This record gives sequence, structure tokens and C-alpha cells, in this order.
Amino acid sequence: MTPQKTRLPNGLCIVSEQMSNAQSFALGVWIDVGSRDEKPHEHGMVHFIEHLVFRGTEKRTARKIANELESVGGYMNAFTSKDHTCYYTRALMQHFDLSLDMLADICQHPLFREADITKERAVITEEIASLQDEPEELVTDNLDELLFDAHPYAHSISGTAKGLQKIQRADIEHFHKQHYTPERIIVSASGNIDHDKLCKQLETLFPAHSSPKKLLPKVKKTAKRTASIAHDNSHFTPRSFLAPPRRRAEEREIRIATQQTHLCMGVVVPKPSDADYYSLSALNIVLGDGMSSRLNQVVREKHGLCYNIYSGMSEIGESLIMSVYAGFEPSKRKKAEQLIRKELEGITEKAITPSELRRAKEQLKSSLIIGVESLSGRMNLLAKSELYMGTFESLEVRLAKIEAISSNDILQKAQEYLRVEDWHTARVVPKKRK
Repeated sequence: MTPQKTRLPNGLCIVSEQMSNAQSFALGVWIDVGSRDEKPHEHGMVHFIEHLVFRGTEKRTARKIANELESVGGYMNAFTSKDHTCYYTRALMQHFDLSLDMLADICQHPLFREADITKERAVITEEIASLQDEPEELVTDNLDELLFDAHPYAHSISGTAKGLQKIQRADIEHFHKQHYTPERIIVSASGNIDHDKLCKQLETLFPAHSSPKKLLPKVKKTAKRTASIAHDNSHFTPRSFLAPPRRRAEEREIRIATQQTHLCMGVVVPKPSDADYYSLSALNIVLGDGMSSRLNQVVREKHGLCYNIYSGMSEIGESLIMSVYAGFEPSKRKKAEQLIRKELEGITEKAITPSELRRAKEQLKSSLIIGVESLSGRMNLLAKSELYMGTFESLEVRLAKIEAISSNDILQKAQEYLRVEDWHTARVVPKKRK
């Protein structure tokens, strides 16, 4: 199972992995555009377009898009992040050509009719309202605003109901034409895929077309393919997009009709190295990932202060976000926050134990191996490797990096990036009773 890659003359990047025994496939069209690319008057645009493409194309109605793949047992969906947009399918191998044609169609030929824009604007407005009713989502969005301030990463992917009303058809068509261009697209596939055949299909399905000159990369006149992604010099070039520099931690409190206090704390780690990434991943497991983590054992199991508490780590551009979430009764807030901060201080004061290090390594390796045993997991890994690194690392290389982590490495990274005074804090708390 050696990944293969081709960069077409129009700039489109194709990465695939052939698994000869697979009877199904995972296929994704990844657009290198996310909410970070929106100007202030465009907030919510990327997510809006992700919804609208399913409303109809030049040759498919919304009903046909919904039914065509599902009628043969397949599945199609999409998601938007701050960094990219992905449209993906899962189906049996005999329906690969149909899936590929559908994804190419909705990405390139959406109609953006006025009636559909009006309908989808109403749908997303309801989605935004539902998120506002979810304290865990609301507190996370507010933490992003604290972490990133005026930076594009600060605003919500969905935008605001008021902002959506200002986005018109001409704006949508312009944004789509500007960003949905071949040189900003990665097609990733895993299954019993013939790479050469896939490339020929995509040369037809994604023809070169005019784009703003400043976006066009310098590409060779003929497609280039090598046997291994790791040695392909014609790789997709990830765009540099750094989070803002660290600044003094801030706190924010939002009052809504809720029963619990919801706490979210976070810190940005700018441009981590590979060693940083794996060390912080291990630290995250020790701190708050799983039942045996420190936060769960202390705050929930020992003191019974909450039901839900965890830490997380997420990639964003060339940076990482480390975060902690907890929900508890308002009367338990002071004690719970004291204990959480004590654990955050602890990870910067003393190295984790050998048993914690071993558990973290085993969890990381297990998660990685289980992920690549899934067709969807492999498809995602291929695409994200291109989007974030422009290259691919084998499973063996990744496992070796995990095994090389030491307790001292983790302590040094915690002391460098995770000082307790650097954590921003957002809270959603119950409204005061009249």
C-alpha cells in the first residue's frame, strides 16, 4: 500500500492509495479554503457555499444529488473548517465513477440560484441558533475570540445571522470562482484505486480554467507521478498561515439560560516542530484525554465536581490549540477551577511518571494504527499530510517519532508553551435570577 501522487498541469493534486482487497472506497475533494480566508464582510461565506453546492448543479437537481448515491448504498457529505473545505463519499467500488463525477459536479458547477440562497440562508440561520443553544459550542467560539482577537481564526465558521443577510449571490459566485480553482484542490482516495485511471478521469472532470493570476502556481506542462509521495518533488504547497503571537491571557464570561457553568481554557502553540507536536500530543493524553487522565481522576473521580471534563489538542494552520473543557454546577465553580489550574501548574513543574509516559505512547500508537486501518482514515491522512506538510510520512516513521518521546521532552514543552498564566479562559454561566 504505497501512496501515489500526481500534480496535473492545471495544478490539481491527486493522492491515492491502492488496497487491492478493498471492496469499497473513501474519496474526498479537499479545497484549500476555510473561514480564515474570509474578509470581515464575508464571514460565514465558506460554510454557506458548502451548503449551497448541494442545492443543485447544471445537470443535477438537489433531489438527484441527495438520492443518486444513496440509492446504491453510498454516502456523501461535507464539512468546513477554519483551514479547508472537504466534500467526501463512501461507497462500494462499483460506484466509484459515479461518486467521482458527483463530487466534481457539485464542486465546479453549482447554480447558486436566488431561491436556493434564500432557503439555505434560513437553514444556516437555524443552525447558528442551535449552536447558540449549545453552551459547549458557545464557550468554544468565545475562547477562539479570546485566543485570536482580530485574526481571521477568531470568527465562527458559520458566521452570524446578521452577516448572512448581507451576503448576496454576486458575492457567493465571486468567492467560489476565486477559491475553487484546480491549484487549490486535493483529491484524495483510498481503496482498490487505479491511480493512473483516476488521474485521467480528473484531467477530464477538472479542466483548467481561468483564475486570478496571483493564484496560479508555476506547474509543469505534463502531469508528474512517482511511486511514493515521500519522493515527489511536485507536491501541493501548503499556504503559510500562522496564528497571532502569544499575548496576555484574558477572561470572558457570557450569561445565558443554562443550568451549568461551562468553562473552556486554551492556549495557542505557534508553529510547533515535529518533536513539539508528538510531545504535546502525549501531554494532552496525560492531562485530560480518557478516564485515567489527571483531570478526570482528580476533578471528577476524586472530588465529584463534574460529569464532563477533558483536554484537547487541535491543528490550525501552522499552529496548535491546547484546550481544557469542563461543565459543573455554579456552586462548584471555585473548587473546580482551583483543581484544574493546579493540574495545569503541575504539568509544568514535574515530569510525568514512567507509567503515564507509557500509557500516552500506547494511546498515540493505537489511535494512529486504528485510524489507518480505516479507508476514511487513510483518505483523510493522505489529504491532511498534503494540506499541512506538503509530503507524506509512513506509519513506521510516525510510530518511531512517538516512541522517541521522553518525559523530559514533555516537561520542556509544557514549560515553554503551557504556563498557567498564558491560558485564556471563557465561561458560559447561568443568567442571574430576577
